[in-house]
Amino acid sequence: MAKEKIRRYDLDWARVMVFGLLILYHVGMFFVEWGWHVKNNEIFTWLHWPMAFVNRWRLPILFVISGMGTYYALSYRNWKQFIWERNKRLGIPLIFGMLLIVPPQVNYERLADGDFTGSLIEFYRTVAYSGIYPEGNFSWHHLWFLPYLLIYSVL
Repeated sequence: MAKEKIRRYDLDWARVMVFGLLILYHVGMFFVEWGWHVKNNEIFTWLHWPMAFVNRWRLPILFVISGMGTYYALSYRNWKQFIWERNKRLGIPLIFGMLLIVPPQVNYERLADGDFTGSLIEFYRTVAYSGIYPEGNFSWHHLWFLPYLLIYSVL
């Protein structure tokens, strides 16, 4: 008999808070001295220490929360259902993001660096045929967590 689904609101809120902090962290990357895709002309040195603090634990906590979610998901699914569900929850957003969210980011980076001068539509024509980022324009960029989590959770 299958276990009853348990909703862990504490994990939901932990995930929301960590992703919120992750968004702020990525905004902060625009203003610190570390390498980043596009930089602000003015760097704020005071941001170094809060950014370094968040950098230490932001990914480990995401993987711990994801691992706990995997544990609970496997408690009421068989492995085939689990793999199918993981592909839907992680694979579909990854494909969507790689086709619609990431190309404008790469386009903006190319425009800022002077490596491209056309419109976004013209840029989209280069994405599939230019190769893999950083030499080309096809990338999962900051969505890298999705394929890694998909592979780790299936393994």
